[in-house]
Amino acid sequence: MKKGTLLFKNVKLHSNEIHKFRGYVGSVFRNHDLIHNHDLSSGKHIYRYPLIQFKMVKGKPAIVAFSDPAIQIFTEIFLKLKEVDIGSRSVPIHEKDFNLEEVNFGYLESKVGYQFLSPWIALNQSNFKKYIGMTDQKEKKAMLRRSFIGNVLSMAKGLGHWLKPDQRIVADLSLKQTSTNLKGNSFIGFIGTVSTNFDIPDYAAIGKSISRGYGVLVKNSV
Repeated sequence: MKKGTLLFKNVKLHSNEIHKFRGYVGSVFRNHDLIHNHDLSSGKHIYRYPLIQFKMVKGKPAIVAFSDPAIQIFTEIFLKLKEVDIGSRSVPIHEKDFNLEEVNFGYLESKVGYQFLSPWIALNQSNFKKYIGMTDQKEKKAMLRRSFIGNVLSMAKGLGHWLKPDQRIVADLSLKQTSTNLKGNSFIGFIGTVSTNFDIPDYAAIGKSISRGYGVLVKNSV
């Protein structure tokens, strides 16, 4: 699978400003629904795995794209994006670094270790209430494991990868709970490590709000 990374070396952002970065780029290139994931005619949200994701990569704001359709949009962004507005400040873009590579993606016979670089928002509102009400730590861990596997399967489907009938995703998680804030709303996330038998490209993300920089995974060796 193709993966493209567009790194903005001179732009300084905090991780909690990534959603503003995404919002600005989405407004400038509003004709590309792969950036903002909203239907151009109705304005309704398009529920799919985001092929274009905004995040911090090695301390710098970046846009990461997966698959050919998303990477094609990068050419326009690379050529036309000259500044980025973050709140009340406008930041000129002097340095853009574009990297295109072929990456492995899919089912593995053995497990690979990953770490979350940003909080994984694993639970929806109803699952979160159920999780908070649990007293058995094994049950809580089992719920997070099911959520992780479901997130991986959703990512695989969104990127056009289908598992064979005899292939099953397994995962071992070592996580701790953390609080995070998005647009003034408080969320519960999880950070830590996980091992699973699925090859996930570095800086791909899973869970909720992944296009805004949450749930970013890298292999433990990175």
